[in-house]
Amino acid sequence: MSLTLTLDGGGGAAEIRESDGAFVVLYSATAWPPGSLLSGSAKETSRPYRVKVRTCRRMPPETAPAATGAADLPFRVEGRFVDITREQRDLLAAILRP
Repeated sequence: MSLTLTLDGGGGAAEIRESDGAFVVLYSATAWPPGSLLSGSAKETSRPYRVKVRTCRRMPPETAPAATGAADLPFRVEGRFVDITREQRDLLAAILRP
């Protein structure tokens, strides 16, 4: 499962695929330089998810997870959440639970 975000500033879309509540792995339509602040909204919550980017790499289509839609979301972004609320963390845990 994943949580789909609409990125602010015309950044397209992203999907949160993994998270432990503090750190996050997501797939994005656009590249994000290390140190940048990615921000996106999910329809399930009123506050945006904000992520401080640690790494961003373009994934070859054959190595990206099948459910990702590698053609649409080719960038694997790793980072940490910035000022995430308990509501957001609980929602994310419920969605990403296997």
